[in-house]
Amino acid sequence: MEDVLRGLEPYFDDLCEDDEDKIDELHGIFQDHFLDNAFYFEGKQVIVKRHIYRHEKDGLPAHFSRYFEKFVHVVSRTKERKQGNKHREFRPERANRIHWIKPILENCNDLRISRFRNLEADGSVRDYFWYKQKSFMVILEEILPDYILITCFCVDRRNYNYFLRKENRRI
Repeated sequence: MEDVLRGLEPYFDDLCEDDEDKIDELHGIFQDHFLDNAFYFEGKQVIVKRHIYRHEKDGLPAHFSRYFEKFVHVVSRTKERKQGNKHREFRPERANRIHWIKPILENCNDLRISRFRNLEADGSVRDYFWYKQKSFMVILEEILPDYILITCFCVDRRNYNYFLRKENRRI
């Protein structure tokens, strides 16, 4: 039997925000996994809202405005500017792992995936799926009757302890 989790590798060897063809390909994978084909997790559909990204003034190239907002959210992160303004910053390590989201959720009972629920500061409850060997996290939130994809990202040295504390405070 194929070990899907072990086989997960970054999609491209190199990637930058100006690689429109590569980002189009990654967006196509995201769209196939979550928009063109319904994806169910534990009998509930994982919803990704179909809003096109429309925040051209937050630092990303104009071609990002042809992608779905959740895709842009997943492949970028908020970064503070010196003036206190926030903007999005493209993160190639996130984008290169867009194809990991679905297999991690499909294999969430694998012992390599740390699955836990956490009560957030706003009172919501989120489900975390942390593939520690590959330093990657997927977050869903159950909003009955479905789940929504919140985000996914690489866990690095700066945020490892933060998420370890969340895992230890699981509900």
